[in-house]
Amino acid sequence: MKEGLKYAAIDLECATSDVGNICEIGLVIMEDGKEIFSFRSLIRPVVPAFGDWQRWNLSYSLKDALSAPSFPEVWARVSDHIQGVPFIAHNASQVECKHLGHAFSHHQMEDGATAPFYCTLELARKSWPDIEKHGIKSLARLFDWELDHHNPESDARVCSAVVERIASEKGIKTWDELVSQNQWQRHVIPQFPNRLIVRAKHAAPKKRTDYVHELVTWKPTIKLDAIAKGQSYVISGFDNAQKQKLRMLASKAGLMNRRSVNPRIDFLVADEKMGAAKYGRCVEYKIPIISEADFLIQLKALGS
Repeated sequence: MKEGLKYAAIDLECATSDVGNICEIGLVIMEDGKEIFSFRSLIRPVVPAFGDWQRWNLSYSLKDALSAPSFPEVWARVSDHIQGVPFIAHNASQVECKHLGHAFSHHQMEDGATAPFYCTLELARKSWPDIEKHGIKSLARLFDWELDHHNPESDARVCSAVVERIASEKGIKTWDELVSQNQWQRHVIPQFPNRLIVRAKHAAPKKRTDYVHELVTWKPTIKLDAIAKGQSYVISGFDNAQKQKLRMLASKAGLMNRRSVNPRIDFLVADEKMGAAKYGRCVEYKIPIISEADFLIQLKALGS
């Protein structure tokens, strides 16, 4: 059994949509409630390009990233601090584990892919099921944690704040106790046999106005007889203010909002137009689509 509560919180930024094309790392190591080490560094990306999102949102340029040390060089600088320490990250299995797996494989660093990973997004959802959103920004806002979003050191520090708060709420003193009490799933860094392929980026940079959400005029899929408490739903096509209003009304009626369309969704509420991908999934999974007006009528009937 591991004595004490020691772990490393990590967050990564990538230069493009290529998985493993890391351009920045942030690391915070905690031990028994105290921050004992922090680290932030740019990393030279394998694919020498910046995506549009990166150009708009990161605080440094592609030139800065290309002048940075390589991933193996940066990892060597922190390796002594992370020996035998479990890692945490927000959405670890889908983001950090995959990016690190590709980076280790590309640089032939298979020995690096041994640390156990745990996801603070999963932990937050289990521990605070009544919170509507469990993303980094939402939790930081809710608990008044300082956050400089997309500064990976700051994001990692918020991950550690999730663990520290939950450990405090439950009186947990050791890492093993934290894992066992919360039935916290252990993730591993996958190994990928193929190295990252460095392709030239031919597409010209886009403007923000080029990103128009693809919408379609929808037709009814199958009929929804009635809404019942406990059902899950998705909203599509509305502006953010209207979405928030509908979510609040639905929450009061005992309905559960979901972001993505899958076979477990009971129905979808759409504006005059809705996302093309969501519409396609509703047709595929035979999920009822209803209008805002019908939704409000159903909510009123549910509350009567």
